[in-house]
Amino acid sequence: MKILFFNPCGFSLNNESRRLHNLACVMPPMGLAYCASVLRNFGYEVKIFDASLEIEIDNNEWVKRILDFNPDILGITAITSSFFNGYEIAEKIKHKKDSIKVVFGGVHVSWGKEIILKEYPAIDFVIAGEGEYSMLKLAKQEPYSQIEGLYYRDGNEIKHGPDMTLCEMDKLPFPAYDLLYGFPKKYQMPLFSYKKYPGANIISSRGCIYQCSYCDRSVFGKGFRFNSPEYTFELCKYLYKNFGIRHINFYDDLFTVNRERVARLCELISKNKLNINFNCIVRLGHIDDELIRLLKNAGCFMVNVGIESGDQEILNRHKAGLTLETIKRDIKKLTDAGLYVKGLFMMGFPGETEDSIKKTMDFALSLPLKDANITAFTPFPGAPITSKISELGEFDSDWRKMDCENFVFIPKEIGSKEKLEYYYKKFIKSFYQRKYMRKIYAKMLLECPHSYYRIFKNIFSFGTYAFSLNKK
Repeated sequence: MKILFFNPCGFSLNNESRRLHNLACVMPPMGLAYCASVLRNFGYEVKIFDASLEIEIDNNEWVKRILDFNPDILGITAITSSFFNGYEIAEKIKHKKDSIKVVFGGVHVSWGKEIILKEYPAIDFVIAGEGEYSMLKLAKQEPYSQIEGLYYRDGNEIKHGPDMTLCEMDKLPFPAYDLLYGFPKKYQMPLFSYKKYPGANIISSRGCIYQCSYCDRSVFGKGFRFNSPEYTFELCKYLYKNFGIRHINFYDDLFTVNRERVARLCELISKNKLNINFNCIVRLGHIDDELIRLLKNAGCFMVNVGIESGDQEILNRHKAGLTLETIKRDIKKLTDAGLYVKGLFMMGFPGETEDSIKKTMDFALSLPLKDANITAFTPFPGAPITSKISELGEFDSDWRKMDCENFVFIPKEIGSKEKLEYYYKKFIKSFYQRKYMRKIYAKMLLECPHSYYRIFKNIFSFGTYAFSLNKK
């Protein structure tokens, strides 16, 4: 049996915007890489196509390539903004060869389940939750009613198997990085987030214990699980030896929540003198001086921190348990230890006002942040706040636009998309033109030469974007 996994790209952006996005950062589809590794270990012929790498290829060409491989099962992952692109592929495939079984997985369909099967007939199955072993059982042709997390049609009725049992993460084989076309060099780490090249992503934990209003936890649930430090270290070593990886991006939502795990991993990296650097996400409030020292000694280069807002009332409503004082305290600790800090912000929350946006901008400019990521608040279908979102402002529910770059939600207190877009541009311009950044740019010439190479190689595209920020 042959299985093909496909990662569609969202298509709300125009081609030039997509190209710029891909020049700045392209992340590998790690969920598909895990699924592929499990199936391959059981003897199945597996391939991965990633449309985010080759944005110039249209869906007709992808359909041709899929049919040339002639899979028995086509597995498509879907975030909200890419769902319709993936579904267009599914429709074309079913029209050409109906015997190919089409399976959708990922966060969007893990929310939608029966809704997806009812409204989108070209999809044969939905896997809600973690897909590795449910895909394996489907490939083995086990009874549908016994496959965990599987939603399927039985005549005109939609049925499903048992609820998903979460897997033991250390029993998973390493992701099939070798099936990712052009890995590692085709994939791009975020600019100025790494010293050495090439880099790779690792996801070493799953789930979240927090209750943020905007977060959809349909796939991994409310708990928190993780790979052992030993497993994670061996994966780092595997990437180093087999692919020449010199920088790791730990793409965990809660990397530092289990302190003992992270401390042990840092000790393994330091003790074995594995010549890598890495980034991770630090949950503010879950860090101490000793752990920061261990991270630094093990090669940590930069940490990402979720700040979201500089208005305490907005934080209280949408990101409980975090205070502005905690943010300032922990960022100072990280910076004093010699780590770069990247702040993650969100704009356009329900209840957001022009005053709260200004507070966030002022707060961001007061912090010693090396970089920032500013996203548009997006009420994804499975997020807790989405059930009442129409009461809180104007909401454009077109899934295609829900990519965290479009302002699909306009708070009542703001009143217009134009205001949000104005402040978004002002935020970015103010952040990167502050005096503090001049020192950062100078240091980056020596510390991140490959990022400068990428910018100079694509100077026209980046220059055009910079020019657009300065337009009124």
